[in-house]
Amino acid sequence: MKVLHTADVHLTPSAPERMEAFRAVCDLTVELGCSALLIAGDLFDTPEAAASLRAEVRELFDSYEVEFFLIPGNHDAPAFRSGEYYGRNVHTCSETAVKWELQGTPIIGIPYLPGRQGVDLLHSSVQGEVSPAIVIMHTNFYDSSLSLLYFSDDMDDSRSAYLWEHDLSDLPAAYIALGHWHNPTLPPVRVNQVQLAYSGTPYPIAKGENGARRAFLIDLSSEGIDVQAVEIPGVPRRETASFFFVPGEERRIMDEIASFLEQQADPEVILDLEVAGWVGSISEEFCIAEIETLVKKYRERWRDVNCGTVQVTGISALPGIAARCLHLLAELEPPAPLELDDLIDPSLKELSQEVIKDKERLYRTALSLLLQQMGRGN
Repeated sequence: MKVLHTADVHLTPSAPERMEAFRAVCDLTVELGCSALLIAGDLFDTPEAAASLRAEVRELFDSYEVEFFLIPGNHDAPAFRSGEYYGRNVHTCSETAVKWELQGTPIIGIPYLPGRQGVDLLHSSVQGEVSPAIVIMHTNFYDSSLSLLYFSDDMDDSRSAYLWEHDLSDLPAAYIALGHWHNPTLPPVRVNQVQLAYSGTPYPIAKGENGARRAFLIDLSSEGIDVQAVEIPGVPRRETASFFFVPGEERRIMDEIASFLEQQADPEVILDLEVAGWVGSISEEFCIAEIETLVKKYRERWRDVNCGTVQVTGISALPGIAARCLHLLAELEPPAPLELDDLIDPSLKELSQEVIKDKERLYRTALSLLLQQMGRGN
């Protein structure tokens, strides 16, 4: 038996592209020969969006001959508390865990619950299962060795839902389809007999949701549980490009931005352009205007370009210690190549020029690191 796992669709009337991406996931479910689609929370962006789109979503579900297993997330939990009808082949839960069965496989839906409440439901629902189970959860998954939260009060149910890797160590064979984090888990995490993954958003809705959008194909057989990430066709990907200005290099960096926007343009990419740094030979206003002009010129070659706030500052705003460092770096500038004219041996002159270039590159790198550490003059 095969099922497909998605989550965090965040449907809302103001973003029809998310509905189209979700439709692509439903189509992919059929194309891959899956019996069901698992939706691990936040199908809707808000309860109000759920009310507005319920009829359209119900019609969409009814157009497919597969089962849908759907749990509430933190964004849309109220939309499921009154037992709203989402279609003849749609299975939902509200405020407690529900156990279904599909072709002999237990499927357990655990809604978003603050703190550790979801973990208690996970243990009570899965323990004792003989067949490999599928669990659908909307929660944070943390590695205890990397998170300070591990040392906090486990009994505090006022915080966001969370799950530790040691919570899974004694569980029988299972796949946990996770929602809540917006990027896919590649590869899926394995803890003893349990595999788990976040599918991420089907459509990239915010900065940082970079790369191809994916769903997870879960294949249950006599050999166990096989989990594979599958790219969602027809959905644009999101990417980030960052540029940092340093004094004396303004023109070169501006040319790099222009070259990138022109040569790397892709109509299937939503670009988040990040620009920051310090300028000396041009004003902040000129720099910002130049970047806005470049974005306007090349935007139509991309799916979209988001520039945000250009965070450049004139070096006159540097605090005293940074200004002093800049002065010292300037004093260390290497000699101009013309000063090497007294060198008669061509090989020695060429070697000297290479040393100068290496030193200049070192100075510029040091300057760039210094300014980045200084931030915006703080």
